[in-house]
Amino acid sequence: MGKREIQVIFETITPLWTGDINGKCTELKPSSIIGSLRFWFEVYCHFSGIEVKEKEDLKYKTFEKIRKEAFEKYNKKEITDIEEYIIKKLPLTASSKIFGCTGWKSRIKIEKLEPEIIEVSKNEFDYEFLFDNFSTKWWSNKILFNNKDQIKLFNNVKISLIIDTIILEEFEKFLRFYEDKIILVGGKKSFGFGFTKIKSNINLKNVSINIKNKDYILWEQVDSIKNNKKVLGYNFKYFLRQKEDKKYRKINFGSLGVASNYYFSNLINDSIIIIAFNNNKNVLTKYKNWITGNLEHNKNNKSNKQ
Repeated sequence: MGKREIQVIFETITPLWTGDINGKCTELKPSSIIGSLRFWFEVYCHFSGIEVKEKEDLKYKTFEKIRKEAFEKYNKKEITDIEEYIIKKLPLTASSKIFGCTGWKSRIKIEKLEPEIIEVSKNEFDYEFLFDNFSTKWWSNKILFNNKDQIKLFNNVKISLIIDTIILEEFEKFLRFYEDKIILVGGKKSFGFGFTKIKSNINLKNVSINIKNKDYILWEQVDSIKNNKKVLGYNFKYFLRQKEDKKYRKINFGSLGVASNYYFSNLINDSIIIIAFNNNKNVLTKYKNWITGNLEHNKNNKSNKQ
């Protein structure tokens, strides 16, 4: 079975954060990158109508049976034919065939990671943005900055991937799907970090994909948000969570051990990006209106005071 090296770049819209056992961002871990690639590959599978399973494993007896069939079918032929036959016959989803599962190793690995390292100061942010008498500074200082003045983050990550050629076609479709979309990578996503585009050195012009579930995830952008300082995505999330009816807060914004359905980027070039893991367009429109309405309200108040 042949292998191919491809170059992938995470073009960061907001920097990446990955934590160690102490909750500190000290290095960009390959396992975190692979985990993110697998997650977004499975999202692509949902859009494409490809089966996804939460948990899979390959029994040794099953593998041995398929391997025996392969050697009988391709007796004295190229080992590549045997390996390709095995992979095609495996009773596994596309995600597990590519990224591995119990009893089957990953067909993709990271050869090299080259991120740009930056430092961000907690004094760069406006923690009162959107609020009249509230600040997210205490929580951001404790959870994000770990009571330090600065944290290390990562921008524009260059990645060398080694991938088995037999699964390259499906991986190319995955890359093609996200050419015009934004994904989330790493941790502290609720604070607005990890929003990134994924690019590669592969010519994807002639790669076709079949999309069946168009609204599995929604991407939106809110523009014309003016502020003199940087604003964390957490401010937008917390503002909307507090404004939302209590019975929907946990469903839409998560809680301890429960993932949020809505993620908000940091304020970048007077805009924020919203990724909604909930295809309720009405709710997303409502949140956009709440944000813009609050901004207009604050603008009018400032004008009246002048």
